[in-house]
Amino acid sequence: MNYESVVSHDGVGTCDFWKAAKIWLNNAHVVNRRILTVKKLLFFQSNAEIQSIHSSQWIKRLASIAQLYKNCAAPSETDHLLALELEAPCSEFLSDGLDDPLNNGSFISLQKLLPRNPEKFSHTLQLAIINKANGRISFFSHFLEESKQSLGPKWSYRMEHDAVLSKLSLYVDGKEEVCEDSSFKWLKEQFFPRFVKWANSDSPGSSLISGSLNLISAEKYAILYNKLKIKYGTEMVKVWPENTDPAKFVYEDVAIATYLLLIWEMERATRDIKEKQSFVDLGCGNGLLVHILASEGHPGFGIDLRKRGIWDLYPKSTRLEVRTIVPSASSLFPEIDWLIGNHSDELTPWIPVIAARSSHRCRFFLLPCCAYEFNGRKYQRDSAAKSQYFEYMNYIKNVCQQCGFKTDMDKLRIPSTKRICLIGRDRIYTKDRTDVQEAAIRELINARSASRKDNVTDSSDPSDQSLWSADFKPRENVERVRNCTKIDRGLISDIVNLVAEQLLCKVRMIDIQSSNEKWNAGGQIELSEVARLLPQEALKELKSECGGVQTLLKNNSHIFQVIQGKVQFRVPGTRIDVTPKKNKRNNSKLAKKTKPCWFYLNHPNGCPLNEEICCYKH
Repeated sequence: MNYESVVSHDGVGTCDFWKAAKIWLNNAHVVNRRILTVKKLLFFQSNAEIQSIHSSQWIKRLASIAQLYKNCAAPSETDHLLALELEAPCSEFLSDGLDDPLNNGSFISLQKLLPRNPEKFSHTLQLAIINKANGRISFFSHFLEESKQSLGPKWSYRMEHDAVLSKLSLYVDGKEEVCEDSSFKWLKEQFFPRFVKWANSDSPGSSLISGSLNLISAEKYAILYNKLKIKYGTEMVKVWPENTDPAKFVYEDVAIATYLLLIWEMERATRDIKEKQSFVDLGCGNGLLVHILASEGHPGFGIDLRKRGIWDLYPKSTRLEVRTIVPSASSLFPEIDWLIGNHSDELTPWIPVIAARSSHRCRFFLLPCCAYEFNGRKYQRDSAAKSQYFEYMNYIKNVCQQCGFKTDMDKLRIPSTKRICLIGRDRIYTKDRTDVQEAAIRELINARSASRKDNVTDSSDPSDQSLWSADFKPRENVERVRNCTKIDRGLISDIVNLVAEQLLCKVRMIDIQSSNEKWNAGGQIELSEVARLLPQEALKELKSECGGVQTLLKNNSHIFQVIQGKVQFRVPGTRIDVTPKKNKRNNSKLAKKTKPCWFYLNHPNGCPLNEEICCYKH
């Protein structure tokens, strides 16, 4: 089998190459969206003879391994036979040596790739042959269900690193049909750039936790997630009455429910209990998580200070209450097994406190999002060297530990940038030392209040009916509308014109330098630069009514787009809603265009779309 070089990149060090290789082996789902998760079957150091085995022999061996895997029912038996087939030394079974810069040996990795959509895509075995001495890692795949679509390339490929030239290269099987396969383009345009990015990133200290789904079985997660997705997600997306995006929020709650159900299943097995755990979801929002958990047999209910429209769609077995939770003795749950804080905002630091004070057996699951302090105000970070999220997560973990919990952290597979959860299952103190622990909790709350110059009111008696923090203010029962409708229209127009003129200057500069351009979007402007151009009074009004400059610009998405803190012109025709809406009275005719096209009137190149295609009037 002959390999041909496809693409290469200079300036990659040896350690960086192996760092990226390990990320790819452990996190293939980040690049390949067909993959839900990866299960490691074998990883071991092999002998030097691995170098003499030809690629075609590895393909045949992987095919026989796949047959063994399909024929074996018991997982323990499967692992044993796979180890024998690959001649894995038992003492090094499931070890990992890529991190050791002094180890230049050869390794074999066998993984099972689990599809996000098992009805369409096949489960896959992936074999990686790693040769550290030669800076080479080759990949071979075998699909366990030939009737379904592949999760990735059906042919072999390899990553190679030249230590002398600091050069990283991608090689693929040299057969002619390979270049015509869609996977070829994916490897070249998506996989390789991401691999280079991993190699060039400064990973040490940049992540709170390595990997995801570390506390549960990845394979069980994939199976249960797909089951719940079909059972609850598909229909819920169709009838979703909220203004939020169902594709995000429905499947996010399905994923969180999957994770919790597996954590609770493991707990029942470990503690040898039959009854399913009870729960309370504090700040349950749309209530879907409560609905799924309750429908799966766990007694529990959700509490939120506002009722959502979707609540009326749930059966009576899904208990949802409208109630304001304030940190006090009236918010204890002594009979409940688990407290859930899923994006619980101002209640986030209080979840472990409420769990600790409810009972010695009460546990918690906490998924922080917005950063809040004990008094309900926004958390103020102490170090500008770290991101607020990084610092806040460490702070909340410290709160959990000071409340007496052995605290685990894990990363979920959800469509959100805030994916790290904290779980408190066991206590670091015995029940007879509850009073001592209670004193530590009081000290924690008082210290944080004192450091923020708040009134210290936490009572020495947790059963005291007074608030545990006098300054704590829950959010309003009626959600405040923040859509810039109350701001003077003249001010909005002035800001839009100001930003547009700054961007038009960049457009004109590009036109001077490159007269062959038919249409260009100009450059970008930092949002911080836009803010400096505006009066402080205008900024304060924007902040109070609609969240700031960024929200106002996003509300004018037919002109602008905001990406990573920068604003630029949106290229006409690239919005999701570019197709004109049909007239309700006559579906055969397009609705009459009344809003003028901003680019047609103001851009030096006009609008790149003709009047028939453009959503706006020319």
